[in-house]
Amino acid sequence: MIAEAAVTYAREREELAGVVPAEPGSGARVYVCAYRDGERTSWLVLDAQGAPVDDRALVRDAVSIASLCELAEEAAGGAVPEAPRVATAERLDALGTESADRQGFVTAMKQATGTVEELVRDVQRGYKRPLR
Repeated sequence: MIAEAAVTYAREREELAGVVPAEPGSGARVYVCAYRDGERTSWLVLDAQGAPVDDRALVRDAVSIASLCELAEEAAGGAVPEAPRVATAERLDALGTESADRQGFVTAMKQATGTVEELVRDVQRGYKRPLR
């Protein structure tokens, strides 16, 4: 359902490159959607009904937890299950706990801060709608 809704927001020549479900601190399920047109990437966060989110804080929080969980999966090594995943604070904690190299995990997550902040800025610059 969400992927179908997300495709309707693609511009001409754009394709939906990915959808990441996230539950930022607000507890609401949202979906971070990336679109590609060649080298250009644009972004949109959709709510559970498939409507665009224009709340700047919610977009920032959703992108932050999604990217942190992705980086944590890489840092955790073999701790990533095959099942569909939702980016949540609980998932982030579980990845840290299950990591084979906890110190390495902590170090990687500390170093990820700048990467996450840059991605948030990229999303805000390339967001498909005005943010309030």
